[in-house]
Amino acid sequence: MNVPLRIAVVGCGQIAESHIRAWRNIGARIVAVCDKNVALAESKAKKWNVPHYYKNVSHMVREEKLDVASICTPANVRLVVVEPLVENGVHVVIEKPFAMSVAEAEKMINLKNRYGVKLTVVHNWLFSHIMKKTMRSLAKKEVGELLGFEMDMLHTKDDPITANPSHWCHTIKAGRFGENLPHPLYISRAILGEVKVKRILGSKLGSYPWMPIDELRVLLEDIKGRIASIYISFNTARPETTLKIFGTTGILEVNLSNNVLIKKQYREIRNKDVILDNLRRIKDYIVSSFLIGSAILTKRYQGMHTEFMKDFVKSLKTDNEPPVTVEEALEVVKLHIDLCSKIHKFYYT
Repeated sequence: MNVPLRIAVVGCGQIAESHIRAWRNIGARIVAVCDKNVALAESKAKKWNVPHYYKNVSHMVREEKLDVASICTPANVRLVVVEPLVENGVHVVIEKPFAMSVAEAEKMINLKNRYGVKLTVVHNWLFSHIMKKTMRSLAKKEVGELLGFEMDMLHTKDDPITANPSHWCHTIKAGRFGENLPHPLYISRAILGEVKVKRILGSKLGSYPWMPIDELRVLLEDIKGRIASIYISFNTARPETTLKIFGTTGILEVNLSNNVLIKKQYREIRNKDVILDNLRRIKDYIVSSFLIGSAILTKRYQGMHTEFMKDFVKSLKTDNEPPVTVEEALEVVKLHIDLCSKIHKFYYT
């Protein structure tokens, strides 16, 4: 009989609930939570039915026999909590972003190598039901040779992180964008490979004084000259994340929020062809909705974080690379820092 993994969650903010739910979905046991705000740790331990809570990571490691720790702290608090865990042989899962400096990321990688534990970073959108299907489609070249893609990340002005001036994200470079940008950056690297920042354009349409800009367009370019266009808004009518991927023989329209994939091939702009094309789009909507609905109802799919944790546990059992390697996470950190530094210079100073 397999003994459940013993998990601690460090940082008791909003994202911690996703980690706790994911670990429990795969049969792990949450034995402790930790937060420097001990009152928050205590209240969350009661809410989440976790037996122990701590203010200090080093104290927690001495008291608990841990297999894995999920790090859900603010992005500017990483090394100080990872170090005592790794030194005591605890494997580590870090919520994105990996770190806010290359030096800090490299120190954590060195610690991981020195103590022989596994360390990974949650690039969760890559593990969504529809993103996995999209990546399989691209691997099969179902749209021919890749030309580039567009990604839209839409948020309302009432987004709880954006609307809270005290949230830690507003203290880092590029503010709310700095917290949000790892997602499109790791997706860009997954689709195009190595990319660099080409253009940045920001503007302010909203009224929050703590946000110098709330609209952002970023262009990235790969070594072949293919372009990724990223648009992020905090003023839209509803939250939604979408991709439009262009190839030489087709287009993929991906709604990551609704788990819908539309495949579009060439068609003439004639009434008959347009009607048939629209019917094919309806068919794709129905098929995607059925597949995600059945996967959720049968619990074959329980969310992005759950899929990520499944793959991480598999890497522990087989002693293979984790779902996101530290080397890949480091490259995302480098790109993220470069982009956020440019945004901060142009719009935040």
